[in-house]
Amino acid sequence: MTAKVLKFGLIMLLGVMFFTSCSDEEGVSVDDSVELSIEEIQDFVVAEDVASDVGNLLEDDDLDFNLLARGTGETDSSIANCVTRSVSIDPITEIVTITLDFGEACTGPRGKVLSGKIIIVYEKTTEGYAKEVSFDSFSVDGNTIEGTKSIVKVRDNGNGNKEATHTVDISVTLFTGETISLQGTRVREKVEGSDTAIRNDDVYLISGNWTFVNKLGNEFTGNITEKLRREYTCKFIVSGVTEITKNSNTYTLDFGDGSCDNTATVTNSAGESREITLRRR
Repeated sequence: MTAKVLKFGLIMLLGVMFFTSCSDEEGVSVDDSVELSIEEIQDFVVAEDVASDVGNLLEDDDLDFNLLARGTGETDSSIANCVTRSVSIDPITEIVTITLDFGEACTGPRGKVLSGKIIIVYEKTTEGYAKEVSFDSFSVDGNTIEGTKSIVKVRDNGNGNKEATHTVDISVTLFTGETISLQGTRVREKVEGSDTAIRNDDVYLISGNWTFVNKLGNEFTGNITEKLRREYTCKFIVSGVTEITKNSNTYTLDFGDGSCDNTATVTNSAGESREITLRRR
């Protein structure tokens, strides 16, 4: 193993033990303000996963809303039996406000434990609809979400697929008490599953860019260079590449070849790579 590769391996092992096997030899000291640690990557993935969980819940509610009669009546939500869905309509503007109340502990899709409320304000547009989303003591698996999310949805994009542009400005208080935040834009294109009413066959391709602040207050920027593929039946991003920049140093995070697994490959600007395990929250 060359000294250059050994140095990179030791840097990425700081504070975490999620890498594949590396040398046990002593390495040189490093500057943590420059290097991107695995824990920092894991924090970003947690924020991305939480934002995706919210996106999935909103898609679930779209099935109830669907701009037809069921969307404007009070009913239990199809998300789960433990969700209460209430609806109000402004008689002048016809703007619809929906509150999803998950109570104190509601087990939702894929075993997520949800609590608190999501408030969704729907407004029709010429090509679909827009919605503003806010949160009232809402949490996913003990991670509390605050902030807002705006969504503009079109029925058919240039590829003939449903597409939603998500503008996200959220902070997440982790179950450990630490806080992280995510701001940016996501474009979610639904490439499979639009022809059925079930969710298990849904597949999305995600593009966009973001700013992320970790629990130490350090700021990172990111850009999706190869669209991230999310499948409803998988907990993890199955493929795609995100470019992450910290203090003018750029890294790539490759989520793989499409397999539903808990690994990714991080590569620095020198082309040195390591496979990492992505911690689940």
